[in-house]
Amino acid sequence: MSGITAQQRYLFDLRGFLILRNIIPSSEISAASEAISANMARFHERTGGLRNSRLKEFEGDGVKGRLDCGNMLQWEKPHCEVFRRFLAIPHVVPFLNELCGKGYRLDHLPLAIIQHQNAEGFDLHGGNVDENGEWMTDLSYDCRYGKISCNLLNVAIPLDTTKPGDGGFVIIPGSHKANFPIPASLAECDELTQNHYLVNPLLNPGDVLLFTEAATHGAMPWHGSTDTRRTLFYRYCPANFAYGRGYLEKNENLAKELTPEQRVVLQAPFVPRLNREHLEDDGSVGVSQRNKEKMAYDKLVFEADYF
Repeated sequence: MSGITAQQRYLFDLRGFLILRNIIPSSEISAASEAISANMARFHERTGGLRNSRLKEFEGDGVKGRLDCGNMLQWEKPHCEVFRRFLAIPHVVPFLNELCGKGYRLDHLPLAIIQHQNAEGFDLHGGNVDENGEWMTDLSYDCRYGKISCNLLNVAIPLDTTKPGDGGFVIIPGSHKANFPIPASLAECDELTQNHYLVNPLLNPGDVLLFTEAATHGAMPWHGSTDTRRTLFYRYCPANFAYGRGYLEKNENLAKELTPEQRVVLQAPFVPRLNREHLEDDGSVGVSQRNKEKMAYDKLVFEADYF
């Protein structure tokens, strides 16, 4: 597949997000939708202290919480299969290589979320700095010498149409480069929406939304034309970086059931030069080979294949 264009690179660096239009076949969107409908009992509602909304603009009707499920990769066949295929979407692979580097890895386990009509959203979160103004290295975005690096990149797959003003995903473009914490007056969103700082982009089934978690983002209560808003989140990080730790518990057994292309992104964090497999831009599996003489010396020194 073709890589990121100069225009796309510029816009992602400028705004912190990018929308790839109509790259997932409708058959895959239908398969994901049908799988979710067949597994609604696996979803859990955020209630009480687990709610994502603390601020008025995000709380919706104050009753309905967001529904979450994060075990789609382990669902019974055939329902799990489409979510496994989303681990290696051909059109997305070159973008992940560009934004996270070759050898990138799935960090958090995938997450499916559902918002019913007027259900809560999610207060603005993420950002380049925390509430104390400290640099958020866990989420950080950087660009040096022409190379972009995202420590946590979100690949969002909408299953329903979202029009501006419907609610759902919102972002402050450019906030991934902010050097100061967002003031409370802006986080409450009245001023943001009045001054158009907050963007609620058009998203259609088949689109893929890429955004760095270093950008301040959230979700407004759902008021769209459909009864529900359903979105899938796949989050990735560089080869030697980790935020979550789910790979320690589940990925080893799961990997046995996946294709080589899908399995590559479930590797534990370590640098590419230590014989790490990766996906090439064309979707094939490659490997960064370590010098055999150095490997033999490592074995001699450490009495192990890798230090």
